[in-house]
Amino acid sequence: MRAKMNTVTMKTKNRSDIPETEMHKKVHILEKQPIHWAQARVPPDQSDGSLRLHPLRAQFCQQWHFTIDVDWVPGSEVGLEGLLDFCDRWKMKATIFVAGRFAETYSDLVRECRRRGHELGTHGWEHGGLEQDENFRSASYDQQRAWIRLATEAVEKAAGVRPVVFRAPSLWIGETTLRALEDEGYRYDSSVPARRFDCGFGRVHYLKYFRAPTEPYRLSSSHLRLPGHSSIIEMAPSAFLFPINMATLRVLGLPMMKWMLRGISRRASRLVFYCHPYEFVRAHRQSFPRNMSKWNMKGMTPENLPLLDEFVEHVMLQGYAPTLFADSLGASQGTRPLTRGTTRFQSESIIDGLSAHAASPPAEDVVETTAVAQVLRHRY
Repeated sequence: MRAKMNTVTMKTKNRSDIPETEMHKKVHILEKQPIHWAQARVPPDQSDGSLRLHPLRAQFCQQWHFTIDVDWVPGSEVGLEGLLDFCDRWKMKATIFVAGRFAETYSDLVRECRRRGHELGTHGWEHGGLEQDENFRSASYDQQRAWIRLATEAVEKAAGVRPVVFRAPSLWIGETTLRALEDEGYRYDSSVPARRFDCGFGRVHYLKYFRAPTEPYRLSSSHLRLPGHSSIIEMAPSAFLFPINMATLRVLGLPMMKWMLRGISRRASRLVFYCHPYEFVRAHRQSFPRNMSKWNMKGMTPENLPLLDEFVEHVMLQGYAPTLFADSLGASQGTRPLTRGTTRFQSESIIDGLSAHAASPPAEDVVETTAVAQVLRHRY
C-alpha cells in the first residue's frame, strides 16, 4: 500500500496544492476497496492539482496488448521516443515490432526500448520505406526467410536479445510465412487479420483469414485461419471490421472507437491495439515513399498523443490490464486454441454479403456493422 501511495505522489502534478486531509481521504478510500485503481489523466486546463482515481474490477480483468509498429521511416524515431515516455507515464510495457533497417540505423533507441522493459519483435526488413513494399503473402520462402533473418539479426545486435514475436508488414501474411518463422525460431505472431476488412480504405482487402479465431491459438500450416499444431501461437490484432489502431482512432474518433470496443469485449477476452511512431510526428519532418496516402500524412501530428491518452484511459477503466506476448501467452502451450468456438461477431454479417456461399445476415446486424464504413465514406 505504501508503494501505491508513493506512486500516486510522484505522478500527481502540483502536489503541494492538495490539502493533506483531502489526500488522506482518497488514500483511505483506496485502502478500503479490494480492487485495482488507475490514475486518470488530468486535463491541461485543470489547475487545482486534483487527483482522480477510478476503480478497475480486478476479478474481471481482461488483458490487452499495447503494440507499436516501427516502420523504416527516417524521422519517426522522434515519435518512438515520445511513445516510450508515454508508456512510462502509464507504467505500461509495450510490444514493439521493429523493421530491421530501423534497428540497424537507430540501434541506441532500440536498445533503450529493451532497457525500459519493453518486448521486442520484428516487422519486416525495410517495410515503410519502399515504393513496392515487402509482401509476405506472395514472396517465396527464401525471400521471406531472408527478410526475417535480416530483421532478426538487426534487432538482436541492437538490443542484445533475439526477438521471437513477429508482425507482418501491412498484415500481409501467408502459410509460407509460418514455415519461415518456425525455421527462424519464432514463438508468437500477430499478423492474421481476423474480423478485418478495410473496405478500400486501408491495407487489408482480402477475406481469406477473416474468420480466424480472435483468441490465442496455434497456427495450422494448411490454413492460417484454422487452429493447428504449429510451434507458433497467433494473437491476431483486434478489429471490428476496421482495425483497433491509431489510424482508426484518428479518423473515426474516440466515441466510435468505444463503440467498436464494446462489440469486441462482448466476445473476446483480449485486446490488441497498435500504433506507429510516425503518427506522432509531422509528415514534413519524415521521409516517406511517394505512395504514402495523403490523408494519412495529413493526420500525423504530436497532438495525437492526448487522443491516445484518452483512449488508454478508457481501456484501463474498462478493466483491461496491459501485458506482453511472452508473459500472457507463454503458458498457452496446449494444442487446443483458447477460442469461443461458435461465437459469431456482428461484423461477420457484412462479410457474409460478400461471400456467395454465406447466408444472408439479419437486417439489424447489417445496420450496425456498416455504421463504421458509412462514417468513413462521409468524411473521405
